[in-house]
Amino acid sequence: MEGEPRGEQQQHKTYKGRYYVLTVVSLMSALQNVGWFTFSPIAAEAKEWYGLTDIELTLLPAYSPICFLILTFPFTWFVQKFGLRIAGISAAWLLAIGFTIRVFVPYVPEASNWIWLMHIGHILIGYVGLPAMILPPIVSSVWFSPKERTFSTAIGVCAQSFGGAVGFLLISFLTLQYGIRTMLYVMAELSIAVAILFSIYFPSQPPTPPSISAEKDRTTFKESLFKLLRNKGFLLLVTAAGIGLGIAFGFQSVLSIILNKNTSDFDETVDLHSFNDFITSTSWLGFTMSVFSTILGQFVGFFADRFQRKFKILLCLLLFLSTVSFLWFSLSIYGYGSQNSINLFVTFCVGNVMISTSFPIFYEAVVEQTYPIAEGTSSGVLTLTLNIGTLIFSIIGIAGVFSDKYPERAKAMSWVATGASLVALLLVFLYSEDYKRLTVDDKEKDNQSESKKHFLSKKTGVAIIN
Repeated sequence: MEGEPRGEQQQHKTYKGRYYVLTVVSLMSALQNVGWFTFSPIAAEAKEWYGLTDIELTLLPAYSPICFLILTFPFTWFVQKFGLRIAGISAAWLLAIGFTIRVFVPYVPEASNWIWLMHIGHILIGYVGLPAMILPPIVSSVWFSPKERTFSTAIGVCAQSFGGAVGFLLISFLTLQYGIRTMLYVMAELSIAVAILFSIYFPSQPPTPPSISAEKDRTTFKESLFKLLRNKGFLLLVTAAGIGLGIAFGFQSVLSIILNKNTSDFDETVDLHSFNDFITSTSWLGFTMSVFSTILGQFVGFFADRFQRKFKILLCLLLFLSTVSFLWFSLSIYGYGSQNSINLFVTFCVGNVMISTSFPIFYEAVVEQTYPIAEGTSSGVLTLTLNIGTLIFSIIGIAGVFSDKYPERAKAMSWVATGASLVALLLVFLYSEDYKRLTVDDKEKDNQSESKKHFLSKKTGVAIIN
């Protein structure tokens, strides 16, 4: 196995099985995101085949942030009580049930009597959003070495963006070529395959921990909540994430209204015949954001592992770029900047990619800030605040504050997104970095270094001096 100990000096090691564990968690995360927005790219077909209303099309994806609001603390307690294995396997099978149950909804007009199955399916899919977003930093801490943690968290977190990109292509292609029912069958089969992969191999932890911090006992769940409320740095980080990331993710939901109704160039077409078709399609804009968020998120995670203790600088840089991009986008759609389709496409894309890229860095920053509180608890609160911001947008949309009938109201939300990103930047700037977990792991390095010097000194008879 990788990481076999060399003599008696190495007390911790990593296993090749960590890649399998990270892969199945990433697959679940990607697939959950596909299920979450299944009907968004094919809203017209969903209305025609199942009689779904505009409110239902908004409500189905809203079940995910609603589940976060209700179940975050029960789930984080569940993970700490029963471990990674039970939490992961149960989530994978609930996701499979959620995907499969949608297949049994008949076509209209019979669908009206069975549409509750669609809602149950999306509630289950929405619940799995919790493990999909909370498990990656836990897997990183339990299975990966300190030099791999941020990168592995980025892979797990950015898998949602990857799922969004692949899901958009898959949903659109299967629906247009074979029909919506075939698309739902394929999604159900994929979810069952992922659940089987979890069942084959998904232990709670490796035989030997990868670091000294991984083997330390975590603070009890009840005590953790009190400590989190008294941790100023943590409160600044989660508030910044809730305001900046949550509102920005919600802002994506009004993109089609802003561009399609307030400009003459954009629409939701998926067919591509020229570059202009691509650059003026809000559907392909969403796809592009997902692709670049996946790539850049992993790159930044890898960079953060190579140059540790730089989370604040990275977050400030990413939030600054998102603020500038959202500001330029807002000015442009109001006529103070170029309304060229390329300009609008690029500025909105860059703003959201920067926000998405900051997500795994926020995860690792709050874990470092709150150690030895369990990673699931601190990251769970982070995702809760983020989903509250997203849910606010969903509630406003369901209430009809902005819709196709009120494009000007949706347009005004661009200033809200700009302001939210700026506030998040200021909050991150105010927080004092604290790398408690890395400090514990660095002590192990120092001890190993001292032991090696002592061994060489005894062997050679020459004192090793720093």
